Amino acid sequence: MNAEIQRCLKWFDAYTRSYVARAPKDILLTVQSKISHTMRVLAHVRAIIGESAVPDGLKPVAEIAAILHDVGRFPQLVQSASFDDRTGYNHAEEGEKILRTATVLEPFDPAFRELVLTAVRFHNLGVLPDDLTGDERLVLEILRDADKLDAVRNVVRYTTPESAYGKALKSGMAWHETEVSDGVVDLVLQKKLIPFTAIHWSNDFALFLCCWIYDLHFPYAYRTLAESGNFEKLLAWLPDAAPFDRVKDSLQADLEDFISRG
Repeated sequence: MNAEIQRCLKWFDAYTRSYVARAPKDILLTVQSKISHTMRVLAHVRAIIGESAVPDGLKPVAEIAAILHDVGRFPQLVQSASFDDRTGYNHAEEGEKILRTATVLEPFDPAFRELVLTAVRFHNLGVLPDDLTGDERLVLEILRDADKLDAVRNVVRYTTPESAYGKALKSGMAWHETEVSDGVVDLVLQKKLIPFTAIHWSNDFALFLCCWIYDLHFPYAYRTLAESGNFEKLLAWLPDAAPFDRVKDSLQADLEDFISRG
């Protein structure tokens, strides 16, 4: 199976090089960064399956899903210079369509292919469908934990007040030191995920990302999030005044609890 994974990596390299060649100069670095993102997600997936009770047959599925999960991003970026899946082009759904007509998954049996395609199609959802099989859900949980870890890394690395209207914050959001949208703080204190539609300010976005701790599934993900310092940096975006002080204490305590429980 290692040879098949290497073949998928070779296909991904050829596929993305074609978009690097076509990318306008102003988004070239962004296209290249998505390639690097994929490799970091793959590394996280391998770390998760290396220390978790994942059936042997699903390990290569998770690795190949990691390699292919963002293939829909590249035409989205090159054609519209956008990360916004709300504008009529959903990169996950389009990625599945691309892969159904490509040759990269042809050598695998139908069940293997469908597991990969399901992971690609649903990896960006806020909440997963209820009717997934156990194998589909496990592969998606591995991929989504890995994807979230790198998404948090990238936001922390590239988001500043000066870049708030650039690529680091999603469209329609604005940086503000104190503003927070109605209901967002209540959702955090209820330990619930924040709907993307509720996000309008940078503080909303920080809390949206912090609440991903309620949608992680593997000890590696909790531990890595804490050890990277990125969760702490997200919390540092938030003011020290009420109600954020209570929110930060609650989030930090919950992450520590998840880690302690393994």
